[in-house]
Amino acid sequence: MTRRANPELPEKILAEAEKIVVASGHDAITMRDLAKRVGVTATSIYHYFKNKEKLLLQIKLQAVEKLNERIRRLDPALTPMEAIHRLGEEYIAFAEEHPNLYRLLFETPIGLTPLGQAEQPVLYYTYYAARNTLDRMVETKTHRHDSRYGAMMGWIMLHGFCSLIMSGNLQLVEGMNREELKELFLRFYSSGGRLD
Repeated sequence: MTRRANPELPEKILAEAEKIVVASGHDAITMRDLAKRVGVTATSIYHYFKNKEKLLLQIKLQAVEKLNERIRRLDPALTPMEAIHRLGEEYIAFAEEHPNLYRLLFETPIGLTPLGQAEQPVLYYTYYAARNTLDRMVETKTHRHDSRYGAMMGWIMLHGFCSLIMSGNLQLVEGMNREELKELFLRFYSSGGRLD
């Protein structure tokens, strides 16, 4: 007799897996422990998620939607410079409020799991939002560089800043507190690297 699929089980598995990530990080997930928490066998989890990598990709997609929603709420009437500044603020706030989800998103490789057409825009929504804003700045001559270059460099700066500030190492360098460092960084980031 074939076991009938439970349509609610994948969501239950993902919800429990996300709780583990939030509490202890993505390395804490084991299929056996996850199955025990959900009240099923590990085989049941593999029925819905081929392997741990596929499971982590789905958690990653759910987590990145939390960040994307913050960016979607930005006021479209903001000037491009204000929009870039607010995007940076929201990105940093997400990293501070959800450090383990942030680490899952940006410090774990996607690996060998190919991205579908629907997944890539979700994972890189923030990047494309920054790139579109930079396109507006190029049109008004307030940004001189290719928007792809600017968006990539901005993403690298944001990620580096978030990683360093979350580790506590950045505060030690100049003896500044978190808020002073964020203010200084966001001025630099949103001005395209100028502090004048």
